Amino acid sequence: MGNTSNIIGAGCAALMLSGCAIAPSFSEDRKREMRDSASSYQQAVLEDLVVTETEYRDAIDAARTCIQDAGWGVGPIELQDGNQLGFTSSYSGDAPPADDVMQACYDEFMMPAGSIWVSQRTKLTS
Repeated sequence: MGNTSNIIGAGCAALMLSGCAIAPSFSEDRKREMRDSASSYQQAVLEDLVVTETEYRDAIDAARTCIQDAGWGVGPIELQDGNQLGFTSSYSGDAPPADDVMQACYDEFMMPAGSIWVSQRTKLTS
Protein backbone atom coordinates (compact mmCIF):
# COMPACT_ATOMS: atom_id res chain seq x y z
CA MET A 1 0.00 0.00 0.00
CA GLY A 2 1.34 3.46 -0.80
CA ASN A 3 0.45 7.07 -1.24
CA THR A 4 1.70 9.99 -3.31
CA SER A 5 1.54 13.74 -2.68
CA ASN A 6 2.60 16.75 -4.71
CA ILE A 7 4.97 19.21 -3.06
CA ILE A 8 5.12 22.67 -4.59
CA GLY A 9 8.00 24.88 -3.58
CA ALA A 10 5.91 28.01 -3.60
CA GLY A 11 5.52 28.54 0.09
CA CYS A 12 1.80 29.26 -0.06
CA ALA A 13 -0.20 28.49 3.06
CA ALA A 14 0.21 24.71 3.19
CA LEU A 15 2.95 22.17 2.65
CA MET A 16 1.14 20.12 0.05
CA LEU A 17 -0.75 22.34 -2.30
CA SER A 18 -1.62 22.53 -5.93
CA GLY A 19 -0.54 26.11 -6.55
CA CYS A 20 -1.37 29.70 -5.75
CA ALA A 21 -3.87 31.73 -7.70
CA ILE A 22 -2.34 35.10 -6.80
CA ALA A 23 1.10 35.57 -5.31
CA PRO A 24 1.17 37.88 -2.30
CA SER A 25 3.39 40.93 -2.25
CA PHE A 26 5.53 41.63 0.81
CA SER A 27 6.85 44.95 2.11
CA GLU A 28 10.55 45.23 2.94
CA ASP A 29 9.64 45.30 6.65
CA ARG A 30 7.60 42.11 6.31
CA LYS A 31 10.44 40.40 4.42
CA ARG A 32 12.82 41.35 7.24
CA GLU A 33 10.41 39.88 9.80
CA MET A 34 10.10 36.71 7.74
CA ARG A 35 13.88 36.44 7.36
CA ASP A 36 14.59 37.08 11.03
CA SER A 37 12.19 34.35 12.17
CA ALA A 38 13.40 31.77 9.62
CA SER A 39 15.99 29.01 9.88
CA SER A 40 19.67 29.94 9.62
CA TYR A 41 19.71 28.44 6.10
CA GLN A 42 16.95 30.79 4.99
CA GLN A 43 18.38 33.77 6.84
CA ALA A 44 21.46 33.40 4.63
CA VAL A 45 19.29 33.12 1.50
CA LEU A 46 17.24 36.15 2.52
CA GLU A 47 20.14 38.31 3.68
CA ASP A 48 19.44 40.80 0.86
CA LEU A 49 15.64 40.21 1.03
CA VAL A 50 15.68 38.82 -2.52
CA VAL A 51 15.53 35.17 -3.60
CA THR A 52 17.49 34.49 -6.78
CA GLU A 53 16.59 31.64 -9.09
CA THR A 54 19.71 29.77 -7.98
CA GLU A 55 18.80 30.22 -4.30
CA TYR A 56 15.25 29.05 -4.99
CA ARG A 57 16.42 25.98 -6.91
CA ASP A 58 18.95 25.16 -4.17
CA ALA A 59 16.24 25.46 -1.50
CA ILE A 60 13.90 23.13 -3.42
CA ASP A 61 16.72 20.62 -3.85
CA ALA A 62 17.64 20.82 -0.14
CA ALA A 63 14.00 20.33 0.91
CA ARG A 64 13.66 17.36 -1.46
CA THR A 65 16.86 15.77 -0.10
CA CYS A 66 15.73 16.34 3.49
CA ILE A 67 12.34 14.73 2.79
CA GLN A 68 14.02 11.80 1.06
CA ASP A 69 16.46 11.37 3.96
CA ALA A 70 13.43 11.27 6.31
CA GLY A 71 12.15 8.14 4.58
CA TRP A 72 9.82 9.45 1.90
CA GLY A 73 10.20 8.51 -1.75
CA VAL A 74 10.59 11.60 -3.92
CA GLY A 75 10.15 12.23 -7.62
CA PRO A 76 12.14 14.55 -9.86
CA ILE A 77 11.91 18.31 -9.47
CA GLU A 78 9.57 19.67 -12.16
CA LEU A 79 8.39 23.08 -13.35
CA GLN A 80 4.95 24.13 -12.04
CA ASP A 81 3.05 27.20 -13.26
CA GLY A 82 6.03 28.90 -14.93
CA ASN A 83 7.72 30.23 -11.80
CA GLN A 84 7.45 27.40 -9.28
CA LEU A 85 9.14 24.05 -8.87
CA GLY A 86 7.66 20.99 -7.25
CA PHE A 87 8.12 17.27 -6.77
CA THR A 88 6.05 14.32 -5.65
CA SER A 89 6.57 12.46 -2.43
CA SER A 90 5.41 8.94 -1.78
CA TYR A 91 5.69 6.11 0.68
CA SER A 92 5.09 2.40 0.69
CA GLY A 93 4.02 0.23 3.54
CA ASP A 94 1.27 0.53 6.08
CA ALA A 95 2.22 3.88 7.59
CA PRO A 96 4.02 6.90 6.14
CA PRO A 97 6.97 8.57 7.80
CA ALA A 98 5.81 11.28 10.19
CA ASP A 99 4.25 14.33 8.52
CA ASP A 100 5.93 16.58 11.08
CA VAL A 101 9.31 15.44 9.74
CA MET A 102 8.28 16.51 6.23
CA GLN A 103 6.99 19.81 7.61
CA ALA A 104 10.31 20.36 9.41
CA CYS A 105 12.17 19.95 6.10
CA TYR A 106 9.83 22.42 4.44
CA ASP A 107 10.22 24.91 7.29
CA GLU A 108 14.01 24.56 7.28
CA PHE A 109 14.51 25.14 3.56
CA MET A 110 11.38 26.59 1.92
CA MET A 111 9.35 28.78 4.23
CA PRO A 112 9.50 31.80 3.77
CA ALA A 113 12.03 31.75 0.88
CA GLY A 114 9.52 30.03 -1.41
CA SER A 115 6.84 32.60 -0.61
CA ILE A 116 9.19 35.47 -1.33
CA TRP A 117 10.34 33.83 -4.58
CA VAL A 118 6.74 33.52 -5.80
CA SER A 119 5.92 37.08 -4.71
CA GLN A 120 8.73 38.37 -6.94
CA ARG A 121 6.79 36.99 -9.94
CA THR A 122 9.99 36.00 -11.73
CA LYS A 123 9.78 33.32 -14.41
CA LEU A 124 12.23 30.44 -14.16
CA THR A 125 14.77 30.32 -16.96
CA SER A 126 14.51 26.58 -17.53
